[in-house]
Amino acid sequence: MLADFTRETSRNYEILKEETGYALRGLYIIDPKGILQYTVIHPEDVGRNSKEILRVIKALQTGKRTPCNWEAGEKTLN
Repeated sequence: MLADFTRETSRNYEILKEETGYALRGLYIIDPKGILQYTVIHPEDVGRNSKEILRVIKALQTGKRTPCNWEAGEKTLN
């Protein structure tokens, strides 16, 4: 988690609306090797679903392919 008080990170990731100074809701999941594994940017009027974010993290941690409705504990595709 990152609090971007200076808006520098938002500007660098091009999610800052310069005219209002408002940053869109960007989520970037970067693995321990520094590789971007997942990104989503929500407009300011769309809420985020924390359960979906946790589902994606758990799916990434399996190291395997998972279907779109996969939940932790279910079988993977390979």
